[in-house]
Amino acid sequence: MKLKINTNRPDSFSNYIGQKNIVNNLKVYISSSIKRNSVLDHMLFYGGSGLGKTSLAYLISYEVNKKIYVLNGTSLQKPSDIIAPLTSLKEGEILFIDEVHVISKEVFEVLYPVLEDNQLSIIIGKDYNSKIVNINLPNFTLIAATTEINKLSEPFINRFPINFYFETYNKDEIAKILQLNSNKYNIELDNDILLFIADHCKNNPRIAINIFKRIYDYIVIEKPLVLDISYISKILKTLNIYKYGINNQDLSYLKILNEHKVIGLESIKQIMNTQLTIITNNIEPNLLFYNLIKKTSKGRIITEKGRDLIESII
Repeated sequence: MKLKINTNRPDSFSNYIGQKNIVNNLKVYISSSIKRNSVLDHMLFYGGSGLGKTSLAYLISYEVNKKIYVLNGTSLQKPSDIIAPLTSLKEGEILFIDEVHVISKEVFEVLYPVLEDNQLSIIIGKDYNSKIVNINLPNFTLIAATTEINKLSEPFINRFPINFYFETYNKDEIAKILQLNSNKYNIELDNDILLFIADHCKNNPRIAINIFKRIYDYIVIEKPLVLDISYISKILKTLNIYKYGINNQDLSYLKILNEHKVIGLESIKQIMNTQLTIITNNIEPNLLFYNLIKKTSKGRIITEKGRDLIESII
Protein backbone atom coordinates (compact mmCIF):
# COMPACT_ATOMS: atom_id res chain seq x y z
CA MET A 1 0.00 0.00 0.00
CA LYS A 2 1.34 3.43 -0.96
CA LEU A 3 1.75 6.07 1.72
CA LYS A 4 -0.62 9.05 1.59
CA ILE A 5 0.85 12.41 0.67
CA ASN A 6 -0.38 15.95 1.30
CA THR A 7 -2.57 17.04 -1.64
CA ASN A 8 -0.65 20.33 -1.85
CA ARG A 9 2.57 18.43 -2.56
CA PRO A 10 3.46 16.46 -5.72
CA ASP A 11 2.78 12.73 -5.45
CA SER A 12 4.96 11.70 -8.42
CA PHE A 13 8.06 12.89 -10.22
CA SER A 14 5.90 13.84 -13.20
CA ASN A 15 4.07 16.34 -10.97
CA TYR A 16 7.26 17.74 -9.48
CA ILE A 17 8.14 20.74 -11.62
CA GLY A 18 11.70 22.07 -11.91
CA GLN A 19 15.04 20.82 -10.56
CA LYS A 20 15.32 18.44 -13.54
CA ASN A 21 18.89 17.36 -12.86
CA ILE A 22 18.08 16.50 -9.24
CA VAL A 23 14.97 14.55 -10.23
CA ASN A 24 16.77 12.60 -12.97
CA ASN A 25 19.54 11.60 -10.55
CA LEU A 26 17.07 10.66 -7.83
CA LYS A 27 15.16 8.38 -10.18
CA VAL A 28 18.38 6.44 -10.76
CA TYR A 29 19.32 6.32 -7.06
CA ILE A 30 15.83 5.18 -6.00
CA SER A 31 15.56 2.53 -8.74
CA SER A 32 19.02 1.25 -7.85
CA SER A 33 18.25 1.04 -4.12
CA ILE A 34 15.01 -0.84 -4.81
CA LYS A 35 16.75 -3.25 -7.19
CA ARG A 36 19.55 -3.86 -4.66
CA ASN A 37 17.07 -4.02 -1.77
CA SER A 38 19.12 -1.41 0.08
CA VAL A 39 18.48 1.93 1.77
CA LEU A 40 19.05 5.26 0.06
CA ASP A 41 22.21 7.10 1.07
CA HIS A 42 21.97 10.19 3.26
CA MET A 43 21.24 13.41 1.36
CA LEU A 44 21.88 17.10 1.84
CA PHE A 45 19.56 19.61 0.13
CA TYR A 46 20.60 23.25 -0.01
CA GLY A 47 19.25 26.36 -1.72
CA GLY A 48 16.79 29.20 -1.19
CA SER A 49 13.58 28.98 0.79
CA GLY A 50 10.49 27.68 -1.00
CA LEU A 51 12.29 25.87 -3.83
CA GLY A 52 10.85 22.41 -3.15
CA LYS A 53 13.30 20.80 -0.72
CA THR A 54 10.63 19.61 1.73
CA SER A 55 8.26 18.55 -1.06
CA LEU A 56 11.01 16.43 -2.61
CA ALA A 57 11.76 14.77 0.74
CA TYR A 58 8.09 13.77 1.05
CA LEU A 59 8.09 12.58 -2.57
CA ILE A 60 11.13 10.38 -1.94
CA SER A 61 9.36 8.73 1.00
CA TYR A 62 6.33 8.19 -1.22
CA GLU A 63 8.43 6.65 -4.01
CA VAL A 64 10.24 4.20 -1.69
CA ASN A 65 7.02 3.67 0.31
CA LYS A 66 8.65 4.35 3.67
CA LYS A 67 7.52 6.57 6.54
CA ILE A 68 9.11 10.00 6.87
CA TYR A 69 9.68 11.87 10.14
CA VAL A 70 10.02 15.64 9.84
CA LEU A 71 11.99 17.77 12.29
CA ASN A 72 13.12 21.40 12.28
CA GLY A 73 16.60 22.44 13.31
CA THR A 74 15.27 25.01 15.78
CA SER A 75 13.79 22.22 17.91
CA LEU A 76 17.05 20.24 18.01
CA GLN A 77 19.10 21.89 20.74
CA LYS A 78 19.75 19.04 23.21
CA PRO A 79 21.17 15.58 22.41
CA SER A 80 17.93 14.02 23.67
CA ASP A 81 16.00 16.01 21.01
CA ILE A 82 17.63 13.96 18.26
CA ILE A 83 18.32 10.71 20.14
CA ALA A 84 14.61 9.99 20.68
CA PRO A 85 13.66 10.24 16.96
CA LEU A 86 16.74 8.28 15.88
CA THR A 87 16.03 5.36 18.23
CA SER A 88 12.40 5.17 17.06
CA LEU A 89 13.34 4.69 13.40
CA LYS A 90 12.69 1.39 11.61
CA GLU A 91 14.63 -0.12 8.72
CA GLY A 92 14.52 2.00 5.55
CA GLU A 93 12.61 4.92 7.06
CA ILE A 94 13.48 8.55 6.41
CA LEU A 95 14.37 11.31 8.85
CA PHE A 96 14.10 14.81 7.38
CA ILE A 97 15.71 17.73 9.23
CA ASP A 98 14.81 21.13 7.83
CA GLU A 99 17.04 24.17 8.47
CA VAL A 100 19.73 21.83 9.75
CA HIS A 101 22.21 24.73 10.10
CA VAL A 102 20.49 25.96 13.28
CA ILE A 103 20.85 22.78 15.32
CA SER A 104 23.15 23.05 18.33
CA LYS A 105 26.79 21.99 18.48
CA GLU A 106 25.83 19.17 20.86
CA VAL A 107 23.32 17.76 18.36
CA PHE A 108 25.90 17.97 15.55
CA GLU A 109 28.24 15.87 17.72
CA VAL A 110 25.53 13.21 18.02
CA LEU A 111 24.98 13.18 14.26
CA TYR A 112 28.63 12.72 13.23
CA PRO A 113 28.91 9.01 14.26
CA VAL A 114 25.35 8.44 13.00
CA LEU A 115 26.31 9.63 9.53
CA GLU A 116 29.71 7.93 9.58
CA ASP A 117 28.99 4.55 11.19
CA ASN A 118 25.20 4.40 11.67
CA GLN A 119 25.80 4.40 15.42
CA LEU A 120 24.70 6.47 18.38
CA SER A 121 27.50 7.17 20.82
CA ILE A 122 25.98 7.98 24.22
CA ILE A 123 27.87 8.90 27.38
CA ILE A 124 26.37 7.23 30.45
CA GLY A 125 27.25 8.37 33.98
CA LYS A 126 29.31 11.35 35.12
CA ASP A 127 32.95 12.22 35.55
CA TYR A 128 35.13 9.17 36.37
CA ASN A 129 32.15 6.80 36.35
CA SER A 130 31.09 7.70 32.84
CA LYS A 131 31.41 5.37 29.84
CA ILE A 132 30.58 5.55 26.15
CA VAL A 133 27.90 3.18 24.87
CA ASN A 134 27.53 2.63 21.12
CA ILE A 135 24.05 1.79 19.84
CA ASN A 136 23.64 0.40 16.36
CA LEU A 137 20.78 2.01 14.43
CA PRO A 138 18.67 0.40 11.72
CA ASN A 139 19.63 1.43 8.20
CA PHE A 140 17.78 4.64 7.40
CA THR A 141 18.08 7.76 5.22
CA LEU A 142 18.77 11.15 6.73
CA ILE A 143 17.75 14.04 4.48
CA ALA A 144 19.01 17.38 5.78
CA ALA A 145 17.95 20.68 4.21
CA THR A 146 19.37 24.16 4.64
CA THR A 147 19.01 27.64 3.20
CA GLU A 148 22.43 28.61 4.59
CA ILE A 149 24.97 25.94 3.71
CA ASN A 150 27.78 28.38 4.61
CA LYS A 151 26.87 27.80 8.27
CA LEU A 152 27.59 24.07 8.01
CA SER A 153 31.09 22.71 8.57
CA GLU A 154 32.93 20.96 5.76
CA PRO A 155 33.28 17.68 7.73
CA PHE A 156 29.50 17.61 8.25
CA ILE A 157 28.76 18.31 4.56
CA ASN A 158 31.23 15.64 3.45
CA ARG A 159 29.39 12.97 5.42
CA PHE A 160 26.47 13.15 2.98
CA PRO A 161 27.11 10.93 -0.06
CA ILE A 162 24.42 12.83 -2.00
CA ASN A 163 24.39 16.64 -2.22
CA PHE A 164 21.80 18.59 -4.21
CA TYR A 165 21.73 22.32 -4.91
CA PHE A 166 18.23 23.68 -5.62
CA GLU A 167 18.25 26.28 -8.36
CA THR A 168 15.92 29.26 -8.82
CA TYR A 169 12.86 28.53 -10.97
CA ASN A 170 12.06 30.28 -14.24
CA LYS A 171 8.71 31.80 -15.22
CA ASP A 172 7.63 28.86 -17.39
CA GLU A 173 8.24 26.40 -14.54
CA ILE A 174 6.25 28.58 -12.13
CA ALA A 175 3.42 28.72 -14.69
CA LYS A 176 3.39 24.90 -14.84
CA ILE A 177 3.16 24.71 -11.04
CA LEU A 178 0.25 27.17 -11.12
CA GLN A 179 -1.40 25.05 -13.83
CA LEU A 180 -1.18 21.92 -11.66
CA ASN A 181 -2.72 23.80 -8.72
CA SER A 182 -5.48 25.34 -10.83
CA ASN A 183 -6.39 21.82 -11.99
CA LYS A 184 -6.64 20.68 -8.36
CA TYR A 185 -9.04 23.56 -7.67
CA ASN A 186 -10.98 22.96 -10.90
CA ILE A 187 -10.19 26.40 -12.31
CA GLU A 188 -9.42 26.91 -15.98
CA LEU A 189 -6.77 29.57 -16.55
CA ASP A 190 -5.32 30.43 -19.95
CA ASN A 191 -1.56 30.15 -20.34
CA ASP A 192 -1.18 33.93 -20.66
CA ILE A 193 -2.88 34.33 -17.27
CA LEU A 194 -0.64 31.68 -15.72
CA LEU A 195 2.45 33.46 -17.07
CA PHE A 196 1.10 36.79 -15.82
CA ILE A 197 0.68 35.41 -12.28
CA ALA A 198 4.10 33.73 -12.53
CA ASP A 199 5.63 37.14 -13.22
CA HIS A 200 4.50 38.20 -9.73
CA CYS A 201 5.96 35.29 -7.74
CA LYS A 202 9.70 36.00 -7.36
CA ASN A 203 10.36 32.74 -9.27
CA ASN A 204 9.47 30.88 -6.09
CA PRO A 205 7.03 27.91 -6.04
CA ARG A 206 5.94 28.47 -2.43
CA ILE A 207 5.14 32.13 -3.08
CA ALA A 208 3.36 31.18 -6.30
CA ILE A 209 1.12 28.64 -4.56
CA ASN A 210 0.31 31.07 -1.73
CA ILE A 211 -0.60 33.82 -4.22
CA PHE A 212 -2.75 31.38 -6.20
CA LYS A 213 -4.66 30.44 -3.03
CA ARG A 214 -5.42 34.12 -2.35
CA ILE A 215 -6.60 34.60 -5.94
CA TYR A 216 -8.79 31.54 -5.52
CA ASP A 217 -10.36 33.10 -2.40
CA TYR A 218 -11.43 36.12 -4.46
CA ILE A 219 -12.77 33.92 -7.26
CA VAL A 220 -14.86 31.91 -4.78
CA ILE A 221 -16.40 35.03 -3.22
CA GLU A 222 -16.77 37.29 -6.28
CA LYS A 223 -17.68 34.58 -8.84
CA PRO A 224 -16.43 36.60 -11.85
CA LEU A 225 -18.05 35.92 -15.22
CA VAL A 226 -14.69 36.29 -16.96
CA LEU A 227 -11.28 35.25 -15.71
CA ASP A 228 -8.79 37.44 -17.55
CA ILE A 229 -5.55 39.30 -16.89
CA SER A 230 -7.44 42.49 -16.01
CA TYR A 231 -9.35 40.71 -13.23
CA ILE A 232 -6.24 38.93 -11.91
CA SER A 233 -4.31 42.22 -12.01
CA LYS A 234 -6.98 43.87 -9.86
CA ILE A 235 -6.67 41.11 -7.24
CA LEU A 236 -2.86 41.33 -7.18
CA LYS A 237 -3.01 45.09 -6.65
CA THR A 238 -5.45 44.53 -3.78
CA LEU A 239 -2.89 42.12 -2.30
CA ASN A 240 -0.13 44.75 -2.78
CA ILE A 241 1.76 42.39 -5.09
CA TYR A 242 3.34 43.91 -8.16
CA LYS A 243 5.45 42.84 -11.15
CA TYR A 244 8.48 40.66 -10.29
CA GLY A 245 6.76 39.81 -6.99
CA ILE A 246 7.48 43.23 -5.52
CA ASN A 247 5.60 43.81 -2.25
CA ASN A 248 5.21 46.89 -0.06
CA GLN A 249 8.48 46.25 1.78
CA ASP A 250 10.39 45.92 -1.48
CA LEU A 251 8.68 49.07 -2.75
CA SER A 252 9.72 51.03 0.33
CA TYR A 253 13.31 49.93 -0.28
CA LEU A 254 13.16 51.01 -3.94
CA LYS A 255 11.68 54.39 -3.01
CA ILE A 256 14.55 55.04 -0.61
CA LEU A 257 17.08 54.30 -3.35
CA ASN A 258 15.12 56.44 -5.78
CA GLU A 259 15.44 59.42 -3.42
CA HIS A 260 19.23 59.10 -3.21
CA LYS A 261 21.92 58.93 -5.85
CA VAL A 262 23.71 56.29 -3.78
CA ILE A 263 23.01 55.10 -0.24
CA GLY A 264 24.75 52.72 2.19
CA LEU A 265 23.19 49.60 3.67
CA GLU A 266 23.34 50.94 7.23
CA SER A 267 21.41 54.07 6.22
CA ILE A 268 18.77 51.96 4.47
CA LYS A 269 18.43 49.84 7.60
CA GLN A 270 17.85 52.90 9.78
CA ILE A 271 15.33 54.48 7.42
CA MET A 272 13.37 51.23 7.03
CA ASN A 273 13.76 50.41 10.73
CA THR A 274 14.47 46.77 9.96
CA GLN A 275 17.28 44.22 10.32
CA LEU A 276 20.22 44.00 7.93
CA THR A 277 19.58 40.29 7.38
CA ILE A 278 16.04 41.01 6.18
CA ILE A 279 17.41 43.51 3.65
CA THR A 280 20.26 41.30 2.41
CA ASN A 281 18.43 37.94 2.52
CA ASN A 282 14.78 38.79 1.81
CA ILE A 283 14.65 42.06 -0.13
CA GLU A 284 17.78 42.49 -2.22
CA PRO A 285 18.22 39.07 -3.93
CA ASN A 286 15.05 39.42 -6.01
CA LEU A 287 15.76 43.08 -6.84
CA LEU A 288 19.28 42.19 -7.96
CA PHE A 289 18.01 39.24 -10.00
CA TYR A 290 15.72 41.51 -12.03
CA ASN A 291 18.36 44.25 -12.29
CA LEU A 292 16.24 46.76 -10.37
CA ILE A 293 19.17 47.76 -8.14
CA LYS A 294 22.95 47.57 -8.19
CA LYS A 295 25.57 47.14 -5.49
CA THR A 296 28.57 49.49 -5.69
CA SER A 297 31.59 50.15 -3.48
CA LYS A 298 29.84 53.30 -2.20
CA GLY A 299 26.43 51.74 -1.61
CA ARG A 300 23.22 50.73 -3.34
CA ILE A 301 21.80 52.49 -6.41
CA ILE A 302 18.52 52.08 -8.29
CA THR A 303 18.61 51.27 -12.01
CA GLU A 304 16.50 52.82 -14.78
CA LYS A 305 14.47 49.62 -14.79
CA GLY A 306 13.86 50.09 -11.06
CA ARG A 307 12.71 53.70 -11.55
CA ASP A 308 10.37 52.65 -14.37
CA LEU A 309 8.85 50.02 -12.11
CA ILE A 310 8.19 52.54 -9.33
CA GLU A 311 6.51 54.90 -11.80
CA SER A 312 4.30 52.11 -13.14
CA ILE A 313 3.18 51.18 -9.61
CA ILE A 314 2.64 54.70 -8.32
